[in-house]
Amino acid sequence: MKNKAGAKEKKVEGMIKVIASDLDGTLLNTEHALDQRTYETIRQVQERGIRFMIVTGRDFRSVMQTLWEYDLECDYIVASGAEVRDSSGGILKSIPMERTYFQKIFDIAEEMGVFTRFCCNGRDYAIGEPETVMRQWVSEAKLFFSNASDEEIVESEIYASTMRRMRCVASLQEFMDLNMPVFKIFITHPKVDVIQQLDERLRGIPGIVSASSFPNNIELTHIDAQKGPVLQEYIKGLGYQMDEVMVLGDSMNDYSMISMDFGMTVAMENGMDEVKKAAKYITKSNGEFGVVHAIEELVFAE
Repeated sequence: MKNKAGAKEKKVEGMIKVIASDLDGTLLNTEHALDQRTYETIRQVQERGIRFMIVTGRDFRSVMQTLWEYDLECDYIVASGAEVRDSSGGILKSIPMERTYFQKIFDIAEEMGVFTRFCCNGRDYAIGEPETVMRQWVSEAKLFFSNASDEEIVESEIYASTMRRMRCVASLQEFMDLNMPVFKIFITHPKVDVIQQLDERLRGIPGIVSASSFPNNIELTHIDAQKGPVLQEYIKGLGYQMDEVMVLGDSMNDYSMISMDFGMTVAMENGMDEVKKAAKYITKSNGEFGVVHAIEELVFAE
C-alpha cells in the first residue's frame, strides 16, 4: 500500500464506517467479474458493522446482471451518480438529464463521427440502423476487452446482454418522442484525440458534466449527478461524517469522489494518472485484489 504525502500514516480500526467502491477497474477483476475472495472480504466488512456501497457508472440493471450470483446487500449509487438505490433496490433519488441540450450534443457528436448512446433505466438507445449500431458497439466493447477479437466480443455474454438492452431508433426526434428519462449519454471513438476535441466542444453546454471510464470515451450526466457530491450527500443523510468514509476508484469517472476530502481516498495501481495523483493512497491493481489489499491494510489492520 503506497501512502501519498499528506495522508495519515495509519488509521485506527473502527474509524472507517463506510466503504464506497467503483466496479469496473476497481472492485471487479480484469474479466469484469467479482472474485470470491473479494466477495468474502465485503461480507467481512459488513459483519464488522461497516456499510458497503457500490458507486459505479453502470446502471442498476447492469450491476445486478454482474452480481446476481452473490448474496450481496448494499447501497448503490449508479449511472455515475444519477441514481441512488437502497439495499433492496428501491430508488431513493434520481437525477435525469435536461432534454433541452440533447439536439446540440447529438449534432456535435454526429459531426465528429462518434458513437452515441442515450442511457435510460435498463435500456440504451442508439440512433441508426441496427447493423451499423452493432458494428459500432463491437468497436466500443474493445474498451472492455482490449485484446479480444471481434469474434470473441460478439460471442461474449457482455455483448449479448448489451444487445438485449440496446434499442435502435431512426432519428433523435424518434427517440425524443419516446419521452424516456436519460441518466447518461455515453460517447466513444477509437481515437483519443477525437474524444478530447469533442470534450472541449461539449464543455460549453451548461447543465451537464463530462467524465470518463477510459481515455476513448466521454460520459455526460446532469451537472448534479457526480459520484463524489452524490455520495457526500447520501452518507451525511445517513448520519456519517466525511472522515468515516473510504472510497476506491480508478478512472476519471471516479475523480469527483477521489479528489474530495473523504477519510481515505484510494486509487488502483491500474488507475488513470490524474486519479492516482488525487488519491491519498494507491493500492494494488484490480487484477491483484487491490480492493481487498486496501481494506485489509487500512481498515482491518490493528
